[in-house]
Amino acid sequence: MEFLRQVLVQDETLAVSTQRTDDLPVNPLSLILVTLRNLNDTGTLTDYGTVQSLLLQIARLEVLFKGSAIVSGSLADLARLNGILVGGGPFQTSMSNVNNDVRSVTVPILLGRRPFWAAECFPAVRRGELQLQLTSAAAVAGLDTLTIQIETVELLGAAPTRFLKYTTISRTPAATGDSDVDLPIGNKMAGVLLFGTSAPTGATQNASFGQLRLLLDNVEHYYARTNWETLHNELMRRVQETSQSAPHMHLENVAAMYAQFAQTEQDQQVLGFWNNYAYLDFDPHTDDQWLLDTHGRARIHMRVNADVADAQRILPLELIEVAQAGVVAP
Repeated sequence: MEFLRQVLVQDETLAVSTQRTDDLPVNPLSLILVTLRNLNDTGTLTDYGTVQSLLLQIARLEVLFKGSAIVSGSLADLARLNGILVGGGPFQTSMSNVNNDVRSVTVPILLGRRPFWAAECFPAVRRGELQLQLTSAAAVAGLDTLTIQIETVELLGAAPTRFLKYTTISRTPAATGDSDVDLPIGNKMAGVLLFGTSAPTGATQNASFGQLRLLLDNVEHYYARTNWETLHNELMRRVQETSQSAPHMHLENVAAMYAQFAQTEQDQQVLGFWNNYAYLDFDPHTDDQWLLDTHGRARIHMRVNADVADAQRILPLELIEVAQAGVVAP
């Protein structure tokens, strides 16, 4: 067995508010590497943003098998979910804020919980059955001249037994307090990524997901009751936050007399890459021991107690058995 890494798309322009579709390889597919390349448009310096602004250029990325979504979400959300799988957020070339300087970022899109895992990837398909579809957003301030590179990693000779599926549930509760979110049933689940528009910041503790519970057939399981702060802080144990994705600042009393070695205050985070995200983990060791098995269940749902009634996104991470998925080897 060997892996084959090759270029699918080389330095092609993607205009704003457009869509492109590319056929993916036919061999078992482990991951797709999506790279966005830009020039800074920072004649107005306040338009400069770090990695998040790069990700916002792709409003939706989808991996489609015979037209049905295996992966679907904004690149910003998918970068976080795949960051959890690989242990950290994406890195970029150059964090310069100089106008017309080049920048790029690469996001892996995994089809198994680990890259290069022969037992868990998307199986071999016929040409044209598996596609990658990108939908670009409207213009993002601070960047222009978007070009894309896409590379794929195939596992030649692999015979996977399952692959990942993760798509987006978008909702806005009608009011604060409790409301229910149904999760998909029929497969095993490794985790659930949560995005909330509101997260504790400044002087407020309010969050879109203030608390939540998980119910299987109306009985509490796994997460009988948990808080947003704890879920978010535990997520940060799994991932690596760096200055690439979390700009920070130092405060200094410049009104005082200048001293060559004046001590500054401890650095303070300006915008954390993971601030608005948390994760329900059913597979902390990637060994299948704690997977949430939804087979035979009539209903699985989260009961969310919202401090703020604003937009939420939920991305369940499902494990699909190849034998039941209708994928026929060529």
